[in-house]
Amino acid sequence: MARKTLYELIDNKPEIDVEEVDIITNPVRVWKDGIRFIPTLKSGDKTLSGVFLSRMEIQNFLKEAGLQL
Repeated sequence: MARKTLYELIDNKPEIDVEEVDIITNPVRVWKDGIRFIPTLKSGDKTLSGVFLSRMEIQNFLKEAGLQL
């Protein structure tokens, strides 16, 4: 759900790069990056995670991260 919403919000923003990291194949990296919950969005040192991330939460996170939507 969060993935779909994220991609909908950045659909026409080629300047925004999304990197998906597989927690199964990259557990050390995930731990070092501070990811403790799925799903988690991260931009710089800011993170957003939760069982259900609403569209508004994701949108606000992106704006707080300095991304123009």
